[in-house]
Amino acid sequence: MLTRRSLLLTPVAVTLARLKLPELPRFLRWGKPVERLVVDHPGTTLALAAMRPPRHFSTFSLWRSVADMTAMVHGHGPDVPGPGGPLSAAVHVRAMAEQSRRDFHHESAFMRFRPRSEHGTCLGRSGWLPS
Repeated sequence: MLTRRSLLLTPVAVTLARLKLPELPRFLRWGKPVERLVVDHPGTTLALAAMRPPRHFSTFSLWRSVADMTAMVHGHGPDVPGPGGPLSAAVHVRAMAEQSRRDFHHESAFMRFRPRSEHGTCLGRSGWLPS
């Protein structure tokens, strides 16, 4: 259950997936706008992705609040600037609908965590978590 306090906690979102190779073009078509939305979203403090070609990929994003992350997942919240004009907050909802229509993945896991502490640096800096 989301409480007022839990909506303010800094969440981490992690995705792990093994793509169906024939679905790679569809996945890229639907996934690239979502990637841009997450990277440029004002509620994201860090967003990373990794791929082990040709089928394995993962994402890691750190959010300012559960409310920011949840709003993005459900297509609410701000549009973000993009090279071809503003990118609608609804791109994630449309990509999830396409995923439901025909699965991109053999296996996938979408996980959410609350970090307990931060140690070391990432991309040359520390202090990603609010104090």
